[in-house]
Amino acid sequence: MNAALINVSLVFAAGTSGVLALGLVLRDLLRRPENPEQSRRLSLLPPQPTGGRLDLAFYRMVEESGLPLDSFTALLIPLGGGMVGLLTGLLLLDNLLAAATGLVLGCTVPLLVMAVVRWWRVGRMRKELPDALQIVADSIRAGQTLEEAFDLTARDMKGPLSAEFAWGRSQLQLGHAPLSIMARMVRRIPLQEFRVFATAVVVHRRAGGNLSLLTERMAKSARERQELRGHMLAATAGSRLSAVGMIVGSIIAMCVLGWLEPEYVAKFFEHRLGPPLLAIAIGLQLLGTFWVWRVVRENY
Repeated sequence: MNAALINVSLVFAAGTSGVLALGLVLRDLLRRPENPEQSRRLSLLPPQPTGGRLDLAFYRMVEESGLPLDSFTALLIPLGGGMVGLLTGLLLLDNLLAAATGLVLGCTVPLLVMAVVRWWRVGRMRKELPDALQIVADSIRAGQTLEEAFDLTARDMKGPLSAEFAWGRSQLQLGHAPLSIMARMVRRIPLQEFRVFATAVVVHRRAGGNLSLLTERMAKSARERQELRGHMLAATAGSRLSAVGMIVGSIIAMCVLGWLEPEYVAKFFEHRLGPPLLAIAIGLQLLGTFWVWRVVRENY
């Protein structure tokens, strides 16, 4: 009776969490602002985020991914996924190990999706940033204000940078302080060149200076760093492909072995040393992947 009550409670909690998470996601994605610039105001973090390191890392990842989700929805998605995975293992497979695996996968998959979206968005901004900074520099050199330069950049650029500069233009029109505007844009555009540009804008507003010349130098530096990054990616392609090949190859080999010799795989899992050995192998794979990533990642 107690087990049945626990299962019913978990099913209700998972169903409620899943429906609520889906409803909030649809609300954020299908919301139609009055004008395109207002869609930028769906940003996740408050002006001064607070919390622990894990909380800040999570919210920063969602913020940098550009997803139109508020903080509650972003947090509820992995929690709801974990509950659904947990109940799938309990009700369909009636196995605690499967339930634990479903819980981990349900929480991890949404985070991985957000990380991939963030990686794609930051990559696009890194490629477009030199041209965007060059447009700003040319506009300021021609005598236009920073607001007009942001407007021209938003109209000429495509992709995530266009939305960011459009938001900056709208905030300047409202009379907000450039310090707060640039601080918010720095968090949405996590690139070193843009951070230096934001600092230059704040210093120029306070003490003056040749902002067009400095912005043009930032554009040149961003272009050179982009070329250097391309050379480094080409030089480390072999190592990265080797790591991916080891991971994908081991997964494919395990699946093929389970398809050809299911009795062998079943005996392996039934043996008392089977699951621990599998866990050790997965841990070593993850450790090796992390080590290769640390070695081949660019840091310049």
